[in-house]
Amino acid sequence: MRQCGLHIGGKALDVAAGTLDLALAMSDAVGPSGEVTAVDFCRPMLDVGAKKLARSGKTNITVVEANAQHMPLSSNAFDAAGIAFGLRNMADVEAVLAEMTRVVKPGGRVVCLELAKPRGPIFRRLYNFYFHGVLPLIGGVVHRRRGPYDYLPASVQSFCSREELAALMVKVGLTDIQVHDLTSGVAAVHVGTKI
Repeated sequence: MRQCGLHIGGKALDVAAGTLDLALAMSDAVGPSGEVTAVDFCRPMLDVGAKKLARSGKTNITVVEANAQHMPLSSNAFDAAGIAFGLRNMADVEAVLAEMTRVVKPGGRVVCLELAKPRGPIFRRLYNFYFHGVLPLIGGVVHRRRGPYDYLPASVQSFCSREELAALMVKVGLTDIQVHDLTSGVAAVHVGTKI
């Protein structure tokens, strides 16, 4: 949230909004005078988010059911666009980044929070053992479904490296790319500014 650089009265976009966790945090950042738009194509996720939104009492969040690759939103409309743990599930990462860049005002930020591959060799080995071996096993035993717990590590493994994602951000018109590792590199925040 801090990397979005939002201010009271600002306009924010949550892409792949799912259950609206990021949108609700953005709402706090822009305050009652600001506006948040939450976009996702998955109706069941948005239904869960709608219940959270109703409980929150916030009135400055608009939910739009749409594909992140073709958002029905005006260009140059938002101070920041963020996506949290959704980019690696997109069919066309570059197209989503291009759309996020299109709808952000010049000088605005595009922020991507995503799972990543840890950098340190010792921690990476321990993490890979847990993530690829232990987590799917526990998921299979506890939930009697191993598939989602196999998918998660596979999706991280096949996703862009930090450098590849940064290069895509530059390609779609962002500059001053910054990468911030979280939890020893298990996740990374990529931040770019629209030219």
